[in-house]
Amino acid sequence: ESKLVLPSHLKHLRTNRAHINAFGRFQKRFADGLERFVERVYRPSLRVAAHHRGAVICCFIAAGLLMAGYCRGGRLGFVSLPTVDRPRISAYLDLPDDTPVEITHATVDRITDAVETMKDEFVDPGTGKSLLVNVMKVSGARHAASSFDRSRGRVSVELVPPSMRTEPGPRNSDIAKRWTELVGTIPGATSFVVRGEDTGGRDDDRRQEPIELELRGESSEKKNEIAQRIADLLRSFEGISAAWAKINYGQDELEFSLKPRAAELGLTQQSLAEQVRQAFYGEEAQRILRDTEDVRVMVRLPRAERESLHTLDRLRIRTAAGAEVPLATIADVAFVKAPSSIERNDRAEVIRIGAMPEDETVDIVGIAEELAPMIQELTTDGEDLSFQFTGYIAEHADSRQRTIIGSIALFLALYALLAIPFKSLIQPIFVLISVPFGIVGALLGHIVMGITPSYLSIFGMLALAGVVVNDALVLVDFINRRCREGAPLREAVMEAGAKRFRPIILTSATTFVGLLPLLMDRSIQAQFLIPMAVSLGAGILVSTAITLYLIPCALLLGEDLGKGLSRIASWYARPFGVSKETTAVK
Repeated sequence: ESKLVLPSHLKHLRTNRAHINAFGRFQKRFADGLERFVERVYRPSLRVAAHHRGAVICCFIAAGLLMAGYCRGGRLGFVSLPTVDRPRISAYLDLPDDTPVEITHATVDRITDAVETMKDEFVDPGTGKSLLVNVMKVSGARHAASSFDRSRGRVSVELVPPSMRTEPGPRNSDIAKRWTELVGTIPGATSFVVRGEDTGGRDDDRRQEPIELELRGESSEKKNEIAQRIADLLRSFEGISAAWAKINYGQDELEFSLKPRAAELGLTQQSLAEQVRQAFYGEEAQRILRDTEDVRVMVRLPRAERESLHTLDRLRIRTAAGAEVPLATIADVAFVKAPSSIERNDRAEVIRIGAMPEDETVDIVGIAEELAPMIQELTTDGEDLSFQFTGYIAEHADSRQRTIIGSIALFLALYALLAIPFKSLIQPIFVLISVPFGIVGALLGHIVMGITPSYLSIFGMLALAGVVVNDALVLVDFINRRCREGAPLREAVMEAGAKRFRPIILTSATTFVGLLPLLMDRSIQAQFLIPMAVSLGAGILVSTAITLYLIPCALLLGEDLGKGLSRIASWYARPFGVSKETTAVK
């Protein structure tokens, strides 16, 4: 397009300005006005900046240090992925495994009643209608499509989308926090958490928690105790709204142990288990075809006897010889606790521990770093226990490593691509000097728009590095051509600033305007891309000032340093202690 199509169009442009239409006259007035701005404003200001080039560079460095301090101080924050309000908020309930389903129903109803209270609190001021429109509850399962689990429940509330509200209104995190307050503490709950934001994690049945870790080791009471203490540590941190440890305390189980008398009667563990199962669960006697259904006929004890443990006292077991003996004669029966399920990861038994922050401003990475030595101290008291962070924390460390490697590779590639045409190892540095200050502009854009930086923001900054280099490349290339023609560097810098002002400004302005529709979009789909657009758009605006002022001053200061180093080198090259005057006299 730029090498073939555009030149063929440009050759048809009218160069005679005596006969131009109204739009052409408008273009001419705009171009002439831009030229007047260059001559009356930019050129004098560039002359002043070039005269005080040391102070100008110090001002840019000070701005960079201020932004670095602002970020390192934790005021700006950082998240791996931006939190985006979903069109619904969900409350997840997990009770102990042996909880009757009636208690689960009652607890889910209690959570649902809190939603009715919130409907009157969260209202769109423009329409007067509630922001909470539909409520769906599931009792006895994690969600509607999952299998039956009497100890679990879920309540979901659909919200009016942000694009359909007259005002942005409260964040989902605010509604979730209020919902948690209204429900209060649920006695005996393994976990109760309200999620109102989406970070691109897994599905609802196994979603990544913001803070999640695995306690690894063989199951024991000590391990369960340490897991609960870790959850208590998480609750003690400011900004944590909920913390839990998914400990499987197990259910009551009847354990049958054969006595020595059983072997004498020819009974085995398998035959005993089969007869107990036949009594309580039943044994299939036959199948009857009824219409299209296959009906199984089971033979077992009456319901009343199957629901009473006293049946075991009267239960008789058949021996190999066909005789019947009381159960107590051939086996001991005891109640024991046994886990209903065992979760393993990489062959290790794990207990998952998680926490939910109040909102996206909570520094969960800092909490994890502070928590790690405390957990390490707890696990040393355990029975060969270990731990590792998973989910967000693990991905954060992995993403940081990949980003650092990618950034280094990017800058090396940019430096090589610039050094080859410039035939210099120094000049690419003057071009690349605009990149870190462009990042300052990107971070400033996040502050203005109230957006917490994320890795999507960093991706935008990496893209910004390639765009910022374009403007600087145009300026430095023009300066090089003028210097090769014999012009002094200062004269070449002043002329390059004036001649390349319009293309630099138009390049930056058109790029920023092209990003405006994305920056102004309020849809949920756009929220993941807006941090990238902010980095690119704001960074380009600031980099324009960097290209027009910082790079010319840096080139002139580089020449000053080169001359100073040359004087020092020539002074050290003289014979030690001998001056020119002394040599002349001799």
